[in-house]
Amino acid sequence: MKFKCRMSDGIAMRDFSNIVNTVVRASKLCVFRLTKQHVYFFVGDKRWPVIWAELTPDNFFDEYTMIGVSTQHDEIFLELEPSMLARSLSSLKMTAKPVKIKLTNKQQPCLTIELELSSLSTESRHCVHDVPVRVIPRKEWEMYQTPDIPQFDITIEMPELKHIRHQVDRMRNMSGQITIIADRTGQLILKIETDHATIATHFQGLLIKGSKPITDQKYSAKVEIKKFAMFLSGDTMHPDNVTCNIVHERMLNLCLMIEGHLTMQYFVPAMSS
Repeated sequence: MKFKCRMSDGIAMRDFSNIVNTVVRASKLCVFRLTKQHVYFFVGDKRWPVIWAELTPDNFFDEYTMIGVSTQHDEIFLELEPSMLARSLSSLKMTAKPVKIKLTNKQQPCLTIELELSSLSTESRHCVHDVPVRVIPRKEWEMYQTPDIPQFDITIEMPELKHIRHQVDRMRNMSGQITIIADRTGQLILKIETDHATIATHFQGLLIKGSKPITDQKYSAKVEIKKFAMFLSGDTMHPDNVTCNIVHERMLNLCLMIEGHLTMQYFVPAMSS
């Protein structure tokens, strides 16, 4: 079993660090899954996924070597604290030099991050961070496979996340719940209800994906506003496309994409009305 990679592109370093910081907001633990073709971050459990992020190694790493637990099962599953990884990666903004990450064994398995920090002097500082990990045994892998994606009632392309975040930041001071509503005319509504008023923000003319005919039917999911707000921080990754998928009154699925680089999905269960 072996894993090592190298990053030298500044944008790739920034994006990888932003992905990890997004995972930090969702959970104290995550699963880091490595295959030949993809790298994954998973937050959740067998019952319900929370975040599923799929990265393409060629677009993040100059070098990428992965040898799995066996020829038949050529993968590695690691459990780690994303906050520790995020702290180790926080130094990336201070360096323009290559960063190496590899799986090591230092009394216990670790992800070892090696980087050089720029200095005002002619000498640079060599830094090594060890992030402890648990190697997940083969018998547990089934819990961390690609989530089953349900049949959505509607898929609508979202406006720029910074515009939504501005509205949601105001709403979350008034309510702990938000209802996301979409219809096939291309309308997306964010609505909160308080003891004194109902407040809604409407976005019009958005792209609807799928081939069902336009009707007046609205699809909605009421969710915890803090969970919805967590997703909106994804605007730091400058996504090419963001969609909102609704299973009426059951689930909100939010999908952020950087073409050819990253797909990140958030699963937010609906609250009972």
